[in-house]
Amino acid sequence: MNDFTNRLREKGWTDNDIQRAVSIIDQGKIKKPKKLVFLDSIIYWIVLFVALIGNFIISIILIPFMLTMQGISLYSIIFIIGFAFGAFFDLLIRDIEKLQQKDIIIAGVFLPLLAIINVSFMVKFSNFLQTVMGLDNVLHNPWLISIIYVFGFIIPYIIKSIIVLNRAPKNIQHKL
Repeated sequence: MNDFTNRLREKGWTDNDIQRAVSIIDQGKIKKPKKLVFLDSIIYWIVLFVALIGNFIISIILIPFMLTMQGISLYSIIFIIGFAFGAFFDLLIRDIEKLQQKDIIIAGVFLPLLAIINVSFMVKFSNFLQTVMGLDNVLHNPWLISIIYVFGFIIPYIIKSIIVLNRAPKNIQHKL
């Protein structure tokens, strides 16, 4: 809301007009119909489910890379894929947070933990396939690859949080 009031001040609004606009918006949030609140909740859970499915699909997509690559080239690809999916997911979650006017903690903790587990299982499966197929590629460490993926996944969130924190007024920064 602080960005909103600052933008209105920049456009030449008086403090009275700004307070009136903010109170109208706040009243609209309070009077939000229960169906819309329920729909907001449904949207959140659908996005979380899509993110879970997306993480699973991405971990399957990583299998051919793990079968054919090793070392820094494999780690770079895993990091880039994690970063791209993390940026997409961060965008979705931040938009939902704006709609619901509350922080979404469960997605920020739950999804990376699930990603670690999911990617580690896919690495183990990839190692199994390498053994069965008789490939000469080095067996990969499931935890290392999972951590690289999740690190890439959470970097967009960290970058965006730093940007938001730097834009926040000093009184809000002390609360964080």
